[in-house]
Amino acid sequence: MTHSRARRQGGFTLLEMMVALAIAGAIAAISYQALSVASDGAERTREVMGRINALDRTWQIIGADFRHILPPEPGPTGMRFSFQSDPLNGIGQDERLLLFSRHAWLNPMERLRSDLQEVSYRLEEGTLWRDYRPVRNRPFDELDFEEQALNQRMVEGVERFELLFLSRSLMSRSGRSALESDDYTRDWALAWPDPNQVGGDPTELPLAVLVRIEIEGVGVSERLFEITQF
Repeated sequence: MTHSRARRQGGFTLLEMMVALAIAGAIAAISYQALSVASDGAERTREVMGRINALDRTWQIIGADFRHILPPEPGPTGMRFSFQSDPLNGIGQDERLLLFSRHAWLNPMERLRSDLQEVSYRLEEGTLWRDYRPVRNRPFDELDFEEQALNQRMVEGVERFELLFLSRSLMSRSGRSALESDDYTRDWALAWPDPNQVGGDPTELPLAVLVRIEIEGVGVSERLFEITQF
């Protein structure tokens, strides 16, 4: 009996080994799942932070463009370099959102070029692009930014891009309520030049532009830009 007891105490039975392996496997599976969730969460956080940083950079560039925007000029085939937005607010795919000219284009390399720049913003498959090139003396309908301009990727994951324009006539009619009421953008124009405005100067710039961008995983961000009048 003493010899049999010593033999049993010297090792594990097959059942005990199977139970131990099952427990170890369960612990490994739980640990792997926890690590996978943590890794996915970290990757998602990096993706969201990347979009937030890209959005912040986008706001800075849009602000600089609006600070130096130029009024549109009439040309032989219509308004050249018209400042306009897509009537559908860019909710479709491959939509041109803005098209205008600006000045004060920095030239740190002192190249032989004008400081005037043609700028186009477009939305393509959820990515906001800024296309730009030097101003050229060409008819408005011959502009082809996709082939002739430099393409600058701004931010990805764009689910909605909305533009609202404050006109001089609305400001004169509504006063400060056009800027200070709870729903102050209710009567702002959805496109510019405002297709619903009777009369007025077609080369006139809006007094202000509200830009609202909705980013996947980030939410809605908006900025109000005052437009310098010439």
